[in-house]
Amino acid sequence: MQNECSFEQFVPQLVERQAVAHPDAVAVAAGDCVLTYQELNVRAGELANQLRLIGVGPDVPVGLCLKSSIAMVVGALGILKAGGAYLPLDPAYPAERLSLILNDAQAPVLVTARCLASSLPAGAWRVIGLDIDGRMTERPSSPAPMTEVSPENLAYVIYTSGSTGQPKGVQIAHKSLLNLVSWHQRTFAVTPADRASQLAGVGFDAAVWELWPYLTAGASVHLIARVRDPPVNADPGAGLPGRQLEARHTLDCTAGVNA
Repeated sequence: MQNECSFEQFVPQLVERQAVAHPDAVAVAAGDCVLTYQELNVRAGELANQLRLIGVGPDVPVGLCLKSSIAMVVGALGILKAGGAYLPLDPAYPAERLSLILNDAQAPVLVTARCLASSLPAGAWRVIGLDIDGRMTERPSSPAPMTEVSPENLAYVIYTSGSTGQPKGVQIAHKSLLNLVSWHQRTFAVTPADRASQLAGVGFDAAVWELWPYLTAGASVHLIARVRDPPVNADPGAGLPGRQLEARHTLDCTAGVNA
């Protein structure tokens, strides 16, 4: 990516370009489950087609309620490919917070894990379930028209914690996301040879710069399972697959503190 953003291609187009150039390269890995760029692009494209068929397009927020997983990456990319804006929701949120955010954002669709769908609050939104590897049970039989997106259209909407009042949605446009991606790639000299660790929950903005600067550059993203309350003197590398420790870049993440 050049130093100045041209806004001719956005994150989903840049990821698709990597899928065309390097289809068999590893895009996302979680333990023994691995998706190549071609597989990631195909599965996100299937989700995008389904979303477009049910009316998702520019500036339409789509709930994304998934823990850090391959399905989460497929879901976020699929929403972007549909032209919509993903609305990240941590499955650990209380049901009241999930309902408040979905209703406040007026999200017509919620993408989640199939195993979680029955435990989430019901509402006016339609639910689409994904397997752990990002597959849909039913794939649309007919293609939906492609959607044109402008730099000013929304890429994602992330809600504040609400610690000082009601949670508020912060809207991020494609041009802002692309500027972040471009800056990150220049600052850390990201190349397709890099392996980046992804640790932040989907509800934290840190997940944004753990994913898109690397997937748009052809690097591989390795998802690391979060462990609660590790022993004080524990080896931070104990129990993690070796390839997850090969990440060249160390990323800053907001630490979670148990009350």
